[in-house]
Amino acid sequence: MELIMLSNKIRGVASKIYMGVDCSSKAIHSVWIDSQESILTQHKWGSKEKDFDTRFLDFGEDFWVDLSKIKVILNNDTSIYATVEAPIYIQNPKATISIASVAGLVRFVCFLNGINCEYIDNTKWKRDIIGKGNASKTEIKEFAVNKWGDIFPEQDYADAACIALWNKRRYENG
Repeated sequence: MELIMLSNKIRGVASKIYMGVDCSSKAIHSVWIDSQESILTQHKWGSKEKDFDTRFLDFGEDFWVDLSKIKVILNNDTSIYATVEAPIYIQNPKATISIASVAGLVRFVCFLNGINCEYIDNTKWKRDIIGKGNASKTEIKEFAVNKWGDIFPEQDYADAACIALWNKRRYENG
């Protein structure tokens, strides 16, 4: 897998980058924004494996390798602040455990790379960014498209972008 995140936009940032992460049992979606709330990049780590345990190790390793590379090529003055949506309880215990495992992996990989990463409850970022704690997927996508344009190939990117925005505003606006 080619690391599309290593663009000149990312390399040129010399201060703060805000990373929003949305996890599922199938993939990790990440959107990175700068202090001007412009999207620097968006990336998905996923796997076509049918079995979760195999899929988890497949995309988990890719995430770890890519984040390690990104951290190495960034300017030493650049700080990355990451936020991952906290796992939610789903009626299906297996799905709940899977999503919690992926979110935990994201936090741990960030930790290994010296990136501060925190959980955010989905109702908190939705209330603060969309204006409604129970905002629907449609409302989230509509907000994201109005703010950044129709650039999200999947809904999970819109979620990750809004999580990154929440993260940026929390750090810079208090």
